[in-house]
Amino acid sequence: NTIHNMGKYQSKMKPITMEGLRSVTQFTDAEIIEIHKCFIKHTHSGRITLEEFNTMYKMFFPYGDASAFAKHVFRTFDTNGDDYIDFKEFLCALSITSKGKTEEKLKFAFSMYDIEKDGFISR
Repeated sequence: NTIHNMGKYQSKMKPITMEGLRSVTQFTDAEIIEIHKCFIKHTHSGRITLEEFNTMYKMFFPYGDASAFAKHVFRTFDTNGDDYIDFKEFLCALSITSKGKTEEKLKFAFSMYDIEKDGFISR
């Protein structure tokens, strides 16, 4: 069972098994399918660029310039550093922020501010 072709919700991402996604998230199959449908509907290409992420982020935070913070969030979601957030990266980040244990959420939040990825938060 893969998430490559779910009816009309197709993407260009590599096929990912439900078992593989369940093993790295805390979502059920039904939740993964619904999140995938929404992800594809809003991304069209099956992955998110920094520019697209900024646009979406501005919808949630319309006052002020949230682009600098959005860049940190984007970098944290983009775990492989390829300048895109694919579905697996998005789902993993969503799982941590919505269903993760306190320690996982703290590590995730810390990684947003650890810009140089050296284990320290600097100015």
